[in-house]
Amino acid sequence: MSKEKVQISPTQLTFLIITMVISTADIFIPSFVAQDAKQDSWISPILATLAMMPVVYMYIRLYKQHQGMSLIEICTDTLGKIAGSIMGILFTFYFIFIAIGAVMSLTVVLNITFLPLTPPWVIVVISILVSIYGAYSDLEVVARINEILLPAGIGALVFLLVLNINEYDFNFFRPVLAEGFLQPVRGGIIILGYFCEVLIILQIFPCVNEQVKINRAAFSGILITGAGILGGTLIYAVFGPLTEVFIIPSLELAGFTSIGKYIQNLDVLILAIWITGIYVKIMIFIYTESYAIKQIYRLKSYKAVVFPLGFMLGGIAIANIGDRVTELYFMHYIFPVYSITMACIIPAFLFIFSTVRKKINRRKAKTNG
Repeated sequence: MSKEKVQISPTQLTFLIITMVISTADIFIPSFVAQDAKQDSWISPILATLAMMPVVYMYIRLYKQHQGMSLIEICTDTLGKIAGSIMGILFTFYFIFIAIGAVMSLTVVLNITFLPLTPPWVIVVISILVSIYGAYSDLEVVARINEILLPAGIGALVFLLVLNINEYDFNFFRPVLAEGFLQPVRGGIIILGYFCEVLIILQIFPCVNEQVKINRAAFSGILITGAGILGGTLIYAVFGPLTEVFIIPSLELAGFTSIGKYIQNLDVLILAIWITGIYVKIMIFIYTESYAIKQIYRLKSYKAVVFPLGFMLGGIAIANIGDRVTELYFMHYIFPVYSITMACIIPAFLFIFSTVRKKINRRKAKTNG
């Protein structure tokens, strides 16, 4: 990914990290975590954030070992052309999977809340067309759009939490660790699985125009995201054990919130912010997937892949929308394990292999010298 053609600022990188996680995490995660961690839900985001920090550090170290290279190029440089290309394809499938999940999450939310009579395929097609247009416009455009939309989204989230300050009953968080430490750890694993989607920053790092600020930008994004997810657990302080029953607790909180007697139904505002955030997320992943495919197959331009990839995502999403119980089960129990494997375990082996190989090459160079 050429730094000369595409450049984003460290601040934009931070904003992209936040949007990539929070845009979909705050939809279903509060319910998932409440089912596993119950009154200890507030501990799970802290554990997940602490666990993600060394993972991001590993990403940065891996990138600096291959300065200027994207994730796909790092795979090829470390493992060789054939094995590296296979590994790159596996990562590309992971990114495609996340994009499909984002499209399906958006469709489920709209179908459940405001468009129950609209055929799901209509929502999918519109989402894909908008996202294709954004991805085709390049990463710089998507980053600038997100730079405008994200502060509004965070402001709305803070506003919503502040409006309900008199409704919080922190007794719902007691007794602490009544069922042991395993329960919040299980909740933390779910959050960590969604946190791991930021693996895509390894594909974006070469685009940052101030390379010396990558560390701060990446860690700031993780910390702010963790704080946002932690803020989402305040829903449990309002609804208590009912949080486990709600499919989308955040919307329930927004619908519960009012300003005086006349301003109600703030769930419409929250939904609008969600939609824009999810659109940005889909755009990011379509762009990076297209660029990854371009690098693997050495195409002239990523834009030749955007439209076919977008329509493939739409087709898969439409084919799999239907059984919401199965979809929610998959997002709750299966996706976090798959995500941690792809974004923590495999990159860790890649980092170890790369580090050992670099040391061997240095020793050989000293010996020959």
